[in-house]
Amino acid sequence: MSMELVSLNILTRVAAIGLLSFLSPGKPGASQMLLLHASYVQPLRSSVGGTLLLSHGDVKTFEGGRSIIVGGSVGQGGMQVHGGMQVFGGPAQPVGDFRAVVTRTWNSPRGASANSTYVGGEVGFGLIARLSVGYAKRISGPLTGDDHIVTWGIGLQIPVWGRE
Repeated sequence: MSMELVSLNILTRVAAIGLLSFLSPGKPGASQMLLLHASYVQPLRSSVGGTLLLSHGDVKTFEGGRSIIVGGSVGQGGMQVHGGMQVFGGPAQPVGDFRAVVTRTWNSPRGASANSTYVGGEVGFGLIARLSVGYAKRISGPLTGDDHIVTWGIGLQIPVWGRE
């Protein structure tokens, strides 16, 4: 099986897990929140997407802790899926997030090989305005650009739905 099929298989599985998590009933005391985002990121360029935040407690009232996040985005230069942890310092006060990211580039990515798959990590800060920086390594596709890339992003994410 080629690396590109493996990468698309991984992307499909992450999307399915996120969708099942979104549709499943939550535990008593647990909460879920959907964040929609628009951003400019390397290598996707302008992009839109969503992130589902899953918490064991109510993120509006708890005194700090962690929540699981899963999501993805699509842009001019490719698409990404991510999963990781959101860390809170208090009620609805994010300290930051840590994400594992799989990126599939298209014909015109910014600062990366075209039609390639990258795997890496990212650190982000902010709830409404989000800044991020990360690193990714190309695992498949033609070497038309860099094999290792530094990723970064700036954007807005807006909570549009929540369930407790």
